[in-house]
Amino acid sequence: MKSRSLLLWLLPVVLLSGCTAGGLSRAFSGQSLTLSYDDFGPERMAAPFLGPRGARTVIIAHYGFKDLTPSGPEDVRYVNVLQSLNFLRQEVGKLPPTAANEPLRQRLRATYARLYPLQKRRYNNALSGSFIQPFGGMDRRLMLPALPPPEI
Repeated sequence: MKSRSLLLWLLPVVLLSGCTAGGLSRAFSGQSLTLSYDDFGPERMAAPFLGPRGARTVIIAHYGFKDLTPSGPEDVRYVNVLQSLNFLRQEVGKLPPTAANEPLRQRLRATYARLYPLQKRRYNNALSGSFIQPFGGMDRRLMLPALPPPEI
């Protein structure tokens, strides 16, 4: 009996220790994709979304919140996958349809094509949950953000 009560007391301590400094969010972060700053276009285009460019800026697209704080010798920026897709769609839409902009348009489309499978996989995983879950009787598509189009 004493061992059972001790176990019930220690369980929350063990679980809460993972919550310190984002430990729990890192444990369940899902997939991520490492990109370069140039994948989002030139600095004048990408700076409102990514912040100013550093010497060695690495962009990590993941499912968490956007975090633009530099962390260490390599300047690492964390961006949300869905926000990145929406940013790329907006920037491609703003570009005038000239031949000079075509290489940039293709680069932004290639970045979008690399990010899209991550968002689609997350969307499909959310839709394929069990009907036993608390929100099983609801249409899950109404709770999820809209899935962007597969191409821009």
